[in-house]
Amino acid sequence: MKKILSAFFIASSVVLLAQPKGKDPKMAATLTPGYYCNLKGDTIKGEIQTNPTNGEVDFYKGFNFKPKGPGKVTAISNKKAKAYGFDGRHFTLIPFDADFAYIEYIAKGRLNFMEYKFAGSIAGQPGVESRFFIQDTKADESSAELRELKQISEKFYKKDLKPYYKPHPELWSDLDKFTFNKETIANSIREFNRYYDTSDSDKPKVESEKVTGETEVQE
Repeated sequence: MKKILSAFFIASSVVLLAQPKGKDPKMAATLTPGYYCNLKGDTIKGEIQTNPTNGEVDFYKGFNFKPKGPGKVTAISNKKAKAYGFDGRHFTLIPFDADFAYIEYIAKGRLNFMEYKFAGSIAGQPGVESRFFIQDTKADESSAELRELKQISEKFYKKDLKPYYKPHPELWSDLDKFTFNKETIANSIREFNRYYDTSDSDKPKVESEKVTGETEVQE
């Protein structure tokens, strides 16, 4: 019995010594084809890490990228890229809280519906919170303020959305007055955008959006 216990403690010691001091073990990077647009507007293709250290919220701060060919995975911050995307998801850089952050397109066209996620609290417990934004890229001069990105209040979201649906009020009327539902709103905005865009909205695109709101699209 003493020999078994001695062997167990020796094995445990070997495992503990094998762990680097002060460092947590890291998961291997899971990579998928993606791209990013640098500050000059050049599109660089390669692979994006889809399992960042802190989960989903990391995508709104920066991303890890591996260029094509030989090379290692490196962290890309908002100081180096103004947009990026992978797996049909597209992010663009905007001024946010006295800094810059990435927000994700949920629906894109004449109306852009976008989301920002961050570590917060839900019902008093740690959780991932979201902020939602909308923008009318083709608003006329009389409603020029709608061209600017605006945050939507989840509590009074229907009131916030009403000016954007002015050309098609029937789509706005169909929205539930009390319940904010991201997918319901996204589908409504996609339906709105179909009046102005006959192209295939599901076709993957390499996109970059300037902070001013102008968009460049490269196939």
